[in-house]
Amino acid sequence: MLRLFTSRIGPSCLSLGAALLILPFAAAAETPNIEPGKWEYTHTMIMEGMDQMPDQVDTSRECVTQEDIERGEDVFEVPDECTLDHADIRADGAEYAMTCTDPQGGSATMEGEMRFMGDRSEGRMEADVEGPMGEMTIVTEIEGERIGDC
Repeated sequence: MLRLFTSRIGPSCLSLGAALLILPFAAAAETPNIEPGKWEYTHTMIMEGMDQMPDQVDTSRECVTQEDIERGEDVFEVPDECTLDHADIRADGAEYAMTCTDPQGGSATMEGEMRFMGDRSEGRMEADVEGPMGEMTIVTEIEGERIGDC
């Protein structure tokens, strides 16, 4: 599984835009070009329009099995507050869109894409977040690399 976005960005509704996506990708009609094994992911989160906020970088590792890759869209872990609006999964990559609503009044719309290159992956997710601090756009750049066996 490829976890795209797992870091938190702050209190209240803003955390919605950052913590909502735990989106592994797997095959729908085609098997993605992803080699099973231990993967390391680096997520760089950029808060656009907030010059005083430094980019946040998070690194994580996980084991991706062949079974994970073959599970299909069932591997999307969509929080209760969210709906998966679109998912197009191919051998060479994936595109998706999601909408989320925070019970406290915030909302987020997210669009993302990933490219699968066997032992590497890369992608980008853009989230438009509305909350108590106003509107903001959060861009997350994702890089993944197979680093060995599980």
